[in-house]
Amino acid sequence: MNGQTDLHQSADSNAQTFAEVLRETTRFLWKSRWRILAYGFLFASIAFYMTTRMDRLYKSSVQLMIERPATSPIEVGKSGLVLPDTGYVDGQILLIESDDTLSRVITKLDLLDEPGFQSQQPGLFTQSVRWVKSTLSATPQTNTPLPANVPDKKTLSALKILREAVFVSREGDTNVVSIDVRTVSPRLAHTIADTLAGVYTEIRLEQRQSQARELSGWIDARAGELRAQVTQAEAAVTQFRIDNNLIGEFDGPTLGDQRLVELNAELIRSRAELAQKMASFELAKGVLAGNTDASSIPEVQTSVIYTALREQQLEQQRRAQEATLLSSSDNPRVNQILRRLAAIEDQMTGEIARITEVLANETETLQSRIRLLQAEVAKASQQSEVETRSQAELRDLERIAEAYRQRHERYLNNAGIATELSTFASSGTQIISAATWPLLPFYPPTKVLVILSFLLGAAIAVVQSLLRDILRPRFTSIAQVERDLGMKVLSVLPTLEEGQKAQNVINEEPFSLFTDATSVLRQNLWSKSVARRSGETPVVLITSACETEGKTSIAAALATSASSSGQKVMLVDTDLRYAGLSEIYKLDDQEGLCEILQGQSWSPVKADDSSILDIVPAGKLNGRQPSDLLSGPQLRNFIATARAHYDLVVLDSPPVAHLADTAILADRSTDIALVLQLNSTSVEAVRSTIQRLPRRRIAGAIVNAVSPSDKAGIWSNAGVYAATYKQSAKLYQLHNTGDDLQTPDRREKS
Repeated sequence: MNGQTDLHQSADSNAQTFAEVLRETTRFLWKSRWRILAYGFLFASIAFYMTTRMDRLYKSSVQLMIERPATSPIEVGKSGLVLPDTGYVDGQILLIESDDTLSRVITKLDLLDEPGFQSQQPGLFTQSVRWVKSTLSATPQTNTPLPANVPDKKTLSALKILREAVFVSREGDTNVVSIDVRTVSPRLAHTIADTLAGVYTEIRLEQRQSQARELSGWIDARAGELRAQVTQAEAAVTQFRIDNNLIGEFDGPTLGDQRLVELNAELIRSRAELAQKMASFELAKGVLAGNTDASSIPEVQTSVIYTALREQQLEQQRRAQEATLLSSSDNPRVNQILRRLAAIEDQMTGEIARITEVLANETETLQSRIRLLQAEVAKASQQSEVETRSQAELRDLERIAEAYRQRHERYLNNAGIATELSTFASSGTQIISAATWPLLPFYPPTKVLVILSFLLGAAIAVVQSLLRDILRPRFTSIAQVERDLGMKVLSVLPTLEEGQKAQNVINEEPFSLFTDATSVLRQNLWSKSVARRSGETPVVLITSACETEGKTSIAAALATSASSSGQKVMLVDTDLRYAGLSEIYKLDDQEGLCEILQGQSWSPVKADDSSILDIVPAGKLNGRQPSDLLSGPQLRNFIATARAHYDLVVLDSPPVAHLADTAILADRSTDIALVLQLNSTSVEAVRSTIQRLPRRRIAGAIVNAVSPSDKAGIWSNAGVYAATYKQSAKLYQLHNTGDDLQTPDRREKS
């Protein structure tokens, strides 16, 4: 149970702390509201004026899908997940932003004649800086002519302006690149964005075609060299056979009957193969003429290149049909698919032509081979044994010829691919979103700048108010007064209207808020008074840390309120330097406390009426020091006599400040009340005042001049009334039982 109780108490304490912080923040903002609004509107007005002076910028955007271009037509038809090539896309972004690309755009659009791209005359400040640099420079600057390959200054200026207007960025980790162009003209922004995308695509195509042409030329040259080597090797084999009368291949040292059988079998196979090749060659020529289907040729069916091209043709036809159904026929994407389909068909025709050429070469080779076999068969009966060394040499020559032949065929295949690649126009770039036409300017963002400027001004006002409170800490709430000073607030007095006097309000408006707050002050002082509890007359000292806190008016109001309640009250103006109380009651020319302290006799007012307010003015100093007068024995005798004849003695003391007067008066008083004002009285000044006064005699603080509409005043009054409820109930009970509220001395007199 104790643990749960502690937890509940801790939670309640945290909630109260948070609520207190929230209340303090609300009061601080409410107190600084006019400063915050003034600074906010000032900064917002400045921002709005600046936005009206800025140039309006329009932005046009175009999005491109950039992929690494295929190295061959076969790669285009490959499917599967392809991860983004980060390095390649970043390199292409640099290509788009390069001076060569931007120079093409300037030339293509003739931007040198556009007003926004013409070089501006440098300002006076820039000219002054240049003159100072030229003056301080050790070597004189000369206008040397630019090299031939360097653009002129006009072009360089336009290039710099265009570079600042173009922004290229990548969309996340994808291959999508956005090109933003920002200019003062919506037409110019749209035109530059569209042209820049087109120029970049052209550069990609040119680079791809140039690389393919270089590769094809190198392969053709190498294939020519290999063709000559194959011809030379085959000629050496044939010549060796002729010289040594060796036709065919031998396993034994002589031709014999077995060799003759093998030659006949080889001749039959060669003739059959020749017939097949001749048929395929005729079909291929029919395909080229457009009379026969290419699928009827076995060599075409077994060609990997043709099969891949056929798959691409079918895929592109499918895409063309889907694109035509989804959009109009003049869509750029449909045209791009049709161009790619036409390129694939041209490549298929080229592949068939290559196969036809190979068939023609093979047919001629077989015919030559058959003729050689026939000649060998005719001479087979006349051939003699061939030496082993001749057979070995023949085999070596044949192996060399076969190796050259295979290399030649491999280069022929690569040459065909390179030729197809040079005609395959694939840049790897697709326009996802065409250049937009800007309708509204995107800069300057007037609303955003105005709002941010208002917030900036408000923040500066808050910081300024905080710094002011930090550098000059002031009381801002009742809770702060009680927390920082360690004492209770006796009452919170509202601000009086202009021309009103505290004592008059007490008499003329008994139900006003000021009268009620003064009654609360009187009741709290009465309940906290040590002298009253011991049966003596309280001597209340009303003082403050600084001037203009309103202590004199509060002293007059307290005395008037006590007198109205039926008490005999003496109000003494102990501020001998200023005599503010004497001035309020227009008694500044009469004799008073100064004369009493100098030895003049004084006697209290004698009257049967218990409701008496006796006022003792300050009197005339006549060149004497107030502290000297107050420190004499006459003050002690005067206060003792007053306490014997009055129910309450109220002393209007001067501010503590750096004077000794209040310290002397505090020693002669039974209760001390400190007057302060919120947002005005310094915390350090009040703390210093408390240290100079006897702590045990300080009854509490009086918060003065709080606006009736201020939440702090209403809240604190509610707290004060709640604190004095028990005392009020006790007094009411005593009154109902017949006991009067007089002091013991008065009861004895009566």
